[in-house]
Amino acid sequence: MIGQLRGILVVKKPPYLVVDVHGVGYELQASMTTMYALPTLGKEVFLYTHFVVREDAQLLYAFADEAERLVFRQLIKVSGVGPKLALTILSGMDVANLVQCIETGDSARLVKLPGVGKKTAERLMV
Repeated sequence: MIGQLRGILVVKKPPYLVVDVHGVGYELQASMTTMYALPTLGKEVFLYTHFVVREDAQLLYAFADEAERLVFRQLIKVSGVGPKLALTILSGMDVANLVQCIETGDSARLVKLPGVGKKTAERLMV
């Protein structure tokens, strides 16, 4: 498993980026929250990662901090929420606001996020 990467940011085209680590370019998908936290191209970057192996793909997800990665991992455990939707949720709301919505039972704010319907919002709060 790849848990973190440190290298040079060479591509930044949301929703993906490429980090060059000693000549190997790692393509990662990231939320807009992480994208905004990235330095300019050519600068060193440190990212926490989550690696997903599927039958048809191997995907690497990037996070600016451990809290976002932890929330991502919790989100993908919810029935009906895959990595793509989890990134969409984290792109529409930062970790602190998402946790607050879940703790207060504010499903109305969650439903406003793209791809999150009433049932998904309810499952997120459980």
